[in-house]
Amino acid sequence: MSELSIKGEGCSSANLKEKKNSLAIAAICKEIEDHREELNDITSEIQSNYEYNRDLDRKITKLKEYVDEICAILSKMVGKKLTKSTTYTDIDPLTTKEKNIFLNLYTEEKPITYAELAKKMNMPILETRQYITNLLEKGVPVQKEYIKTLPFIYLDPKFKNLQAKKNILKIEQKILA
Repeated sequence: MSELSIKGEGCSSANLKEKKNSLAIAAICKEIEDHREELNDITSEIQSNYEYNRDLDRKITKLKEYVDEICAILSKMVGKKLTKSTTYTDIDPLTTKEKNIFLNLYTEEKPITYAELAKKMNMPILETRQYITNLLEKGVPVQKEYIKTLPFIYLDPKFKNLQAKKNILKIEQKILA
């Protein structure tokens, strides 16, 4: 009879462990579900912000078109050509890494994604984004447009032309090496 009681205790001990495991698994499943719901909320918020930014970019582009039209009308009324005097004289000096990022953008014929630029520069995308932000903060007119939800960056063509003529950023030949 002692054997039966030991087996009986073993079963109840196994049942107890099984119940504890089931409760632990249920708690983990609940936590996973809570995290999934939070991720869905965050994803929705990111999507909303993205849509808002795209709408804002479209409005800014439209506003720029209106300003250009107003300038054209004023030019006709005044009889003189009104020019925008963007001299880019207030650009802060760039570090060597920023100059290399700039040169890669400068040599691109068409807009490029952050991933493509990061691959060319052999650096992480986040680091590439940070250098682009640095260029913008220093006054370099890096433009961004979205094509099928993907951001593409490029240099303002007028600035590119001005850089070619006047070397505004004072980039020396040795940087290219």
